[in-house]
Amino acid sequence: MTAGDGRSRRRRAHRAVGYVSRDSFLHLLDPRTKLLTLIVISIAAFATTSPVRTALLFAFVAGLAVVAGLGRQFSRSLLLLLPLLIFILVIDGLFPREAWGPVYFSAQIGPFTPEVTPGGLLFAAAMGIRVIVIGGISFLFVMTTSYTDLVASLRTSRLPPVIAFSLGYALKSMTALTEDLRNIMDAQRSRALEFDRGTLIKNRRKLMALGIPMTVSVLNRARYVTEAMQSRGFASTPKPTCYRPPHPGKCDVLLLVVLVVSILGIAMVPV
Repeated sequence: MTAGDGRSRRRRAHRAVGYVSRDSFLHLLDPRTKLLTLIVISIAAFATTSPVRTALLFAFVAGLAVVAGLGRQFSRSLLLLLPLLIFILVIDGLFPREAWGPVYFSAQIGPFTPEVTPGGLLFAAAMGIRVIVIGGISFLFVMTTSYTDLVASLRTSRLPPVIAFSLGYALKSMTALTEDLRNIMDAQRSRALEFDRGTLIKNRRKLMALGIPMTVSVLNRARYVTEAMQSRGFASTPKPTCYRPPHPGKCDVLLLVVLVVSILGIAMVPV
């Protein structure tokens, strides 16, 4: 393997989204506060079609990433949204829900009539930034919230233990399955199977070399988790307790106040 291949593999590894251990302001917050922040920002992004307002929401999310010391990891994680972002920009740019101004381009393709207008371009920009905002705040939540803290906070919120475990394990599985997929791809590359050349359609047969091992890996993980849960007496106690339950502090209140003030300020920005 050449040095260029090694650098390429390291770049792909860095693009995986998972928990990043830090001692920052955002890492020390109660997971419920971060989950509420994620929900509020996502609702605010869906509630507006203004590119200016969505850009301000993204600036707020990027500011949180910088405060947490995750600016580089946050920017790399956004590259995962690039295919979806391009698709949304093309579709909303050619078939916008809001179109006004002079028509730059128009065509008749069967039953479809794509056209490009200033209003359509602004609407496409707003939809694209919306995807970045929602994806960015979700990635930031994953990178700053550990599995243990999330499950503990959900249990202290009096959620049923099964629901708390399911939500926490879903968060944990994102990192574990990404790691499994990367290991499988590296193993197949060592057998001279190339995934980086050609289009997805041309590589459709090569994907079978990933699908079958990933299926086996998922089934094995399910068996291991089941055995671990049984050995620890999962659900044997009607009201399980937490060894170190999280407690909201002044920093949580500060973030919520800043969040509310920022959302109200963005809402007052003229469209």
